[in-house]
Formats: sequence, C-alpha cells, structure tokens
Amino acid sequence: MKKMPVLLTFDVDGEMIWRNRDPENANRPVTLSLGQYGIHRGLPRLLKLLDKYKIPATFFVPGMTAEMYPQAITSIEESGIHEIGHHSYSHKFPDMFPSKEAEAEDYAKASEIIEPMIGRKLTGYRSPAWEFSRNTLSILKDMGIEYSSNMMGTDCLQYLEIFGEKSDIVEIPIHWVLDDAAFWLYSVRLQGKSMQSLDNVERCWIDEFDGLYNEFIEEEEQGIDSDIVYVLTCHPQIIGRPSRLKVLENVIKHIRQFPNVEFMTCPQVVKSFKEKK
Repeated sequence: MKKMPVLLTFDVDGEMIWRNRDPENANRPVTLSLGQYGIHRGLPRLLKLLDKYKIPATFFVPGMTAEMYPQAITSIEESGIHEIGHHSYSHKFPDMFPSKEAEAEDYAKASEIIEPMIGRKLTGYRSPAWEFSRNTLSILKDMGIEYSSNMMGTDCLQYLEIFGEKSDIVEIPIHWVLDDAAFWLYSVRLQGKSMQSLDNVERCWIDEFDGLYNEFIEEEEQGIDSDIVYVLTCHPQIIGRPSRLKVLENVIKHIRQFPNVEFMTCPQVVKSFKEKK
C-alpha cells in the first residue's frame, strides 16, 4: 500500500507580517521583536527538532525577510533536505496590489533575492494571507511556478483552477485548522483574540491527522488511488516557543506510529502526483 504524504510547512515571515499589517509597525520595536524572535530563537529550535527526526520540510520565505536575515536562508539550506518556497517580497496581500504589474514586480524581486542564495529556481508559491488577486494565477504561470499551497476547497492534491481558469500548477491544500496562527497569533491590537491551550491544539492536529489517515486507508483499500494529504502550516515566531514546539514534537511522534505515511517536501509530493497523472 502506498503512503499518505505528510507535509510540514513553515512561513518564515520574520517582521513582514507586522510591517505589512500596519506600516506604522516599523516604528514599534516591541511589535517587530515578535517577528525577530522567529528568526533568532524559533527557527534554530525548529530546525533542530526536524533534524532530530530527519524530517524534510518546506519553508516559505518573503524576499524582504531573506534580504534582512540572510542567515535564515543559510540555516535552512544547511540541512540539505529542506525546500524553500516563494512567499512574495513584501508579504503584501495579492488583492491589495494596484495592478498586475505591481504584483508581478513584487514576486520577481523576491525571486531575484532568494534564487541566487540557494542556487536554484523557486518552484512553489504560498500567498501572504492565503489569497489570490484576479491576476495571481496568470503571474504564477509566467513565472513557471509548479505548485501552489493556498486553497481550502479539498483535502486532496489537484491541479489549480480559479476564476474558471485551469492550470498545470499542482495545488497542495491547506486549512486554518492546521495553522498555528489561527490558535496562537496574538496582538493587543486584535481585540477579543485569546490564545488556545497547548492540549487543545495538539488534540486538534492529531485528530485531524487521524481522520485524514483513516479516509486515506479506506480509499486505498477500495482500490481508489487516494490524493489525500496532511499539510501543517506553522510560523517560527509562533510555533518556536519551547512549549509550543513540544506540541509539534508530540504530533510528529503520533504520526510516526503509523506505517503508511511519509514526511515529504512540497516538491517531492508534486513530483509523485504528476508522475501518476
């Protein structure tokens, strides 16, 4: 029986989530320090954990983060098993660009910064805020992007189609229920937002895996070539706290108990998907 892909993905936003949310945050050092924590403390801890279990992962990095903190790119690349994906330059939401040209220029700038650092082309794209503009798909096609990880309409790998436009870009599905930010991203300016308990988040991520795994096994036993995939999205500045990293480790330990799973990078699962289609 084939194995269900398990993808651990990380958005290394650094300060960009705060700078983009409100330009005035550039003048708020405490707010910016939240993102800096992810670079200086969270990311090293996270890489150490992945190395402990020899798990490959995909890291989506904004161009400006790579520009400000090139050591983050170096530390990810040193493992030799991780992949770096495109996450725009400015972390600006695609639907906020004034034109197609402005959006394309932002993405091109990120590629120009990161690709020389890693010595290869960026093949995958994750949008800031998980949203597209009317122009995004066309731009991604022009860039030669091979996969996207942004849509929530299914649990299965499929080819990306939006606004009635088809593509040969593989869509790797995600969801807020498998995102640490939905549970733990906190700011005093987000009124009413409270952080969830560690146990609740761990239980949620494990239960979600169990449900998808059971469906995957059922489909395979019925002779269906299942495209179900488990994709967890985390951020070093959020998951990188010691207590929360323990949650991630417990989820990893739980998943590793099952025989028909394989931890993969996004490009690896895309290659496997395309080969069978």
